[in-house]
Amino acid sequence: MINRILEALIAAFLVAAVGVAFAAVVYRYALGSALSWSFEVSLALLTYITFLGAYLALRKGAHLRVDLLVTRLPRLPRGLVFVANQVVIGLIGWIMAWHGGRQVLRFADQTTTVLEISTTWYYAAVPVAGALILLDAAISGLRGLMRLASGEEADPGTADPVEI
Repeated sequence: MINRILEALIAAFLVAAVGVAFAAVVYRYALGSALSWSFEVSLALLTYITFLGAYLALRKGAHLRVDLLVTRLPRLPRGLVFVANQVVIGLIGWIMAWHGGRQVLRFADQTTTVLEISTTWYYAAVPVAGALILLDAAISGLRGLMRLASGEEADPGTADPVEI
């Protein structure tokens, strides 16, 4: 359900970004007048598409993955690699949340040039996505440990080693 909501939100942001860019081109070249606010709105939309999209890709397991060596390991070491991977992902999420949050606070009193809205709205995408990534990594890591303890694969997406 969360994936569907994120997909719909990102799709709406993408449609809005394309619409704003198209309107900006039409206004500039067909009407000879620029939309002063189009850059700031496009930047905000693309920022949220990027960071929420990264979190959605993590949830769906769609990030690049090279598991040639890992799939050849026995079940226990393979599970430990999965848990270590979740720790690294969680660390990256924590860094995004911590430093992104500091960035939000540091520039909270600044506003954008044209729309004169707080830049907090731009920067907030980073700590929000970071916190979601950290939470997802913690849950995935704990589930992996529980599966490993019960004798199952820590990562259900890991196939059995391929015989060559």
